[in-house]
Amino acid sequence: MKDGISGALCPNVLPYAGIINSLCLSRNFFPLLVGAIKMNETGLGQGTVTENDVSSDGGRGIMQLTSSYPANWQDPTTNIAYAIDHFLIPAYQTWIAAPYSLQGEDLVRAIAAAYNEGLGTAEYDHDKYSNVDYGTTNEYGARALQHYLNLEAGRAE
Repeated sequence: MKDGISGALCPNVLPYAGIINSLCLSRNFFPLLVGAIKMNETGLGQGTVTENDVSSDGGRGIMQLTSSYPANWQDPTTNIAYAIDHFLIPAYQTWIAAPYSLQGEDLVRAIAAAYNEGLGTAEYDHDKYSNVDYGTTNEYGARALQHYLNLEAGRAE
């Protein structure tokens, strides 16, 4: 545990668990958190990511990258690594620092909300409404937290 978040590996029932676990281990980041975000974005889909995997809102690949993405976003390793490096780690660094100093489930929800609506918007929602999920899609942070807890229990639901 670090900052109240488990460092456990994603269970193999989660598609792309091997890639997620490997990338997170090399970055000292949280596999279950990345797995939970992946579940919110693309569920349990296991298919090969192609140029056809662009959602109606422009999300690309396994992690549904929208605001920025690498040229080779179709590669699962590149897609997941980009999400970790450009969105999840910066959100984590923001939420563990003052004035927020979040931990545990609150930290998981805040990182997920920032992934969904952008870090600045999630911070605004936290500060103004005391709810990082205020502007997210369908309580994104709460759903990610539930996926995280399921993965921590060895389930992908």
